[in-house]
Amino acid sequence: MKLLTFILLFLVSGICNAQDHEIPQNIQSDFEGVWMYKTEYFTNSIDIRFEKGKNFATFTDIGTGEAPPKTLKATVKGNLLIIPAQQHQNDYVEAEVIKGKLYLRTRQVLWDKQGNTTGNKGSSDQRIFKRITKKR
Repeated sequence: MKLLTFILLFLVSGICNAQDHEIPQNIQSDFEGVWMYKTEYFTNSIDIRFEKGKNFATFTDIGTGEAPPKTLKATVKGNLLIIPAQQHQNDYVEAEVIKGKLYLRTRQVLWDKQGNTTGNKGSSDQRIFKRITKKR
């Protein structure tokens, strides 16, 4: 009985520690800041922030400023920030910093009538953003 109690406590403590997993500082410094994608006709901005003790980044799509900003949670997977697709909310998004530039890739996700992904890949797009400010 004592062995079973010890094993359960060990497993529960492991789960609690896994949830408190903090993102490494080098990943935070690579991504954190305001990024801008500029063309002749419009400018798109995003703001990426990390909170101490959280295992996700706050990804705010400021856009062109005409519509209200949209804030999403991004998780770290290797050297990528990943935002999973949510029906009626957003498409699949991944971001990667290469040589000081943010490569933002989006892929449209197709849904069936029951709200499940169809497995078919929709169109994809890539934009390269330049950092305009670092940490606040």
